[in-house]
This record gives sequence, C-alpha cells and structure tokens, in this order.
Amino acid sequence: MPDFHYVAKKPSGEQLTATIKAADLEAVREYLKSKGLIVEDITEVDAPGGGLLASLNPFRKRISTKELLIFTKYFSILIKAGIPVLKSLKILEDQSSNLLLKEILKKIYEDVTGGTSLHVAFDNFPDIFPPSYRNLIRIGEESGALHEVLVRLHDSLSKSQKLRGKVIGALTYPAVISMVAISVVCFLLIAIIPKFVKIFAQHGATLPMITQVVVGSSNLLLSRWYVVVSAALSGFVGFTMCYRSESGRLLIHKAMLIPPVVGPLILKYNVASFASNLDMLSRGGASVPNALRMSINSLGNDAMKNMLEPVVKDVEAGLTIAEAIKRADIMPPLVIQMIAVGEETGALNEMLETICSFYEEEIDANVATVLSLIEPCFILVLGGIVGTIVISMYLPIFKLSQTVSGHK
Repeated sequence: MPDFHYVAKKPSGEQLTATIKAADLEAVREYLKSKGLIVEDITEVDAPGGGLLASLNPFRKRISTKELLIFTKYFSILIKAGIPVLKSLKILEDQSSNLLLKEILKKIYEDVTGGTSLHVAFDNFPDIFPPSYRNLIRIGEESGALHEVLVRLHDSLSKSQKLRGKVIGALTYPAVISMVAISVVCFLLIAIIPKFVKIFAQHGATLPMITQVVVGSSNLLLSRWYVVVSAALSGFVGFTMCYRSESGRLLIHKAMLIPPVVGPLILKYNVASFASNLDMLSRGGASVPNALRMSINSLGNDAMKNMLEPVVKDVEAGLTIAEAIKRADIMPPLVIQMIAVGEETGALNEMLETICSFYEEEIDANVATVLSLIEPCFILVLGGIVGTIVISMYLPIFKLSQTVSGHK
C-alpha cells in the first residue's frame, strides 16, 4: 500500500501533519473525516506503480468482507479462550492465507509489541478497517471488553455481508443478461448478416431503410471493429476516472438513487446499514455524535453521505437525532418516526434494530420482485432486437420473391 502525507486541522484550529498507509486518496479522506478533522491537503508519497493503471488493475491484492469477517471471528475466539492479544495476532498472522492481511497483521503485531495501543495500530490501516470497526476496537481495548466488541463486530459484518450480497445479486443479474444480449446481437451482425448481404448484392436488391441500418451496423463492426473497441475502452476508462474523482462519484451515486427499481433498493440497503452501525456503535459505548459520524461515513452511497453530513453538527448543536435527520431530507419518514419514538422512550437501540430488520425484509422482497421482473423484460427486449434484425433481412428477400413471381 502506498504512503500518503496529509495536512489537516482539528475543529479547534490546531494543524496536524502525518503520513499513513492507505489504498487511495479517498480512503485517507474518509479516515480523516471519521476523526473529525478538516482536510487541507493529501499527497501520495513514493508510490511507484500507483495512479490510474493501479486503480484499474483487477488483480490488486484486497481484503474482502468475508476475510475480514473470518479474521474478526477467529480473533474473538482466541481472546475468549484467554490467549493474550499479542499471541492472538501472531497466530492469526501465521494462519492467514491472504498475503496482504498477513502483512498488515505483521505490522500491527510489531506496533503493539513496540508499545503502541491496539486501536492505534489498527488506525494505521483506514482502508482495511472501517471507522466503526476501529472505534469499537478502541472502546473494547479501553473498557476491557474486547471479546464482546469483537463478537458484536462479527455479527454486524455478517449482517452487512448478507445485505450487500442480496443487493449485488439483484444488480448483477441484469448486467449478466445484458452481456448475453449484446453477445447475441454482435454474433448476428458479424456472422449472419454478411451472408445475407452477399445474397442481396448478387440479385441487386433494393434495401429498405431498416435493412440498411442493420447492414451498416454489421459493416461497422467488421471493418471498423477497432473503433468500436476503442470507444468501449475509452468509455470504461473515462467512467473509472470519473468515479474515482470526488465530484464524479457523487454525481454517479446521485444518479443511482433515481431509477424506480434500483434506486429504492440502494436507499433501503444504506438505511439498514446506517441503522445497524449506529446501533452497534451506541451499544459499544461511542458518544452519539461520534456514532453518527462513523455510521454516516460507513455508508456506501456518497450522495446520501453528503446529505447526512450536517446531521452530526445539528445534533451537537442540540437537536435530537430524528430532527437532524429530518432536516437532511433523505431518510424515509418511517425511519425518522421510529428514531423519534426511540429517543422519547429511551429505547433507541431497540428501534434501530427494528429498522434494520424491517429494511432487511424489504430488501428481500425488493430483490424477489426485481428478479421476477427482469427476466420477462429482457426476453421482450432481446426478442425485439433479434426480431428486428430478422425482419430487416427477410424484407428484401420477400421483395425479391415478389419480383421473381411478377416476371413469371
């Protein structure tokens, strides 16, 4: 992982400078925001092989949510068994099959051996361990309840992984079907259409407009394929660069909330994630502003994150959580009402748990609906495209047969 040098300010105005390891600039930015710092400058230091090419590399070493989940589970088991933290870290480092995780655990082990606090050692890897994860490690270490905290983290990560899997599954299916549809159309244009074109040329047939369009598309793919491939690659690179920029990603995330089926699904996933994290952090002993800040920073949609950022300041200024969230104008009214009831009755955690469970069920129902609607829709679309291509080829043949019959 590359090193990043940052300059930031505390709310009091005190300036801080330091160097940390992270996957990219965004990870550093999120880490500093989670600490309540105002970012002034972030610079990558001595990072050969980084940049755009590294960001586009699909084979970069990563730590998946599943691997983090397994690490957390084993860590909690070892701590529960009475094994000291240092020895637990060494055991986990030795048994890890992920080279990146092994390297990180080795560094954490060395830092803790050198006298660094466990949570500070985890803080050195903000791109691997989310803000809520690191904060709960700190709470567990300081309170002497590390095992309980790790169990809570494992349960939260497990729930988050299941929710994420459902949403990704619902969004992946149409992408796969789209690729199949594109492949079928390309096969027809490249392998089938040219044979018909030869027949039309031999008989000097006059081609209808729809046939001319299809034949033109076929000729473009055959004779200018490099233009099509270059355009596709340029689009991919352009989208990736746009997504990696803060303003571009914000714009894309806003657009993702607009579609009638996908938008509500993404919104519900983020609402469930927010409620789950806020519940976990508040139960762990984090202050309300810190719990809100980290729950918001953990959201996967930057548009929602951006709209909810003022909530922390509003709560610090004296507003209730429900009033502050209502001002943000992004959360569903039901969520706001349930949080308000939880605050009034002193049962906020129970309400947050109910919100999470409710939206998990909603996501299940939405995923089932999406999957049931996608297949017939794509069959209609693909059938329409293939049907149009077939009709465009047979129209000239019908004309030719009519001409021949007329001559007879």
